[in-house]
Amino acid sequence: MSYTIYPLKELKTDQLPEIATLHLGDHGLLTQLGYPFVLRYFEIVLKDNRVVGVIAKDDQNGKLIGYNIASPEPSSLTSQLTDDKVWFIKEIIKVIFTHPSAFIQLVVSSFTIKSQMEDEADAIESLYLTIDENYRGQKVGRTLQQGLFEEARKAGYKRIVGSIETWNEASIKMCQSNGFVIKTTFREGKFIRHRIEKIL
Repeated sequence: MSYTIYPLKELKTDQLPEIATLHLGDHGLLTQLGYPFVLRYFEIVLKDNRVVGVIAKDDQNGKLIGYNIASPEPSSLTSQLTDDKVWFIKEIIKVIFTHPSAFIQLVVSSFTIKSQMEDEADAIESLYLTIDENYRGQKVGRTLQQGLFEEARKAGYKRIVGSIETWNEASIKMCQSNGFVIKTTFREGKFIRHRIEKIL
């Protein structure tokens, strides 16, 4: 299997459903909110020039097999989910009735995310790293991270930070192999996470 890493800016609008579907393999809060939220989030990501990222495509079939995105202000991405008030109210009501725990976590996380990047002008936060389950275990994630480091350096950042759930040993090991160190451990609602950092 061979694949190529591309800058996020090469992602086309018509590929947004593909990346949103791929993201549903992630176990985080955004996935729990459901596909409409995931799709809207990536629409916002693609329009935000401050977002840095990379995508991986299978060289044989052109399939999108993974991505890693980062932002200097993660809260600005999630806050834009509410810009279309009618859409947001309709979708959040569905979440409240179908996944009430996800709604509660959303409220908790919205407060946590605001404070995480305060006084971090030289840093960018890695938000999501997702790989198609059929391509896991082949070092795609490690290569995506390295691609993200390069894009972040080009954008002038000196550090990259992130949060990773403490149970996710495979991801922790991968991050550490790429030079991340654990700075602290914290609770965010039902999630217990390590705060990680890499000097670029």
